[in-house]
Amino acid sequence: MRFHDLRHSHVAMLIAQGEHPKVIQTRLGHSSIQVTLDRYGHLFEGLDEAAAARLDDTLTASRAEQTRNKQQNNVVELHPGTSETP
Repeated sequence: MRFHDLRHSHVAMLIAQGEHPKVIQTRLGHSSIQVTLDRYGHLFEGLDEAAAARLDDTLTASRAEQTRNKQQNNVVELHPGTSETP
């Protein structure tokens, strides 16, 4: 295995774990983000689908939280031992 094979594997692992391209550029010492993306851009394929899935998860969680908050706001607690509301 050559040095550049190790370097490429390192970048592939960083991309797979979701590291930002700017961080990768800095680690590799590239002069610009464009150099990094030109060289390793093919490894970012499929990340758009993953980003869309994370966004969907966030929106779903937000909607669930809003529903819980609405339900909690509609609850009226009774004073213990009485049927009167506060």
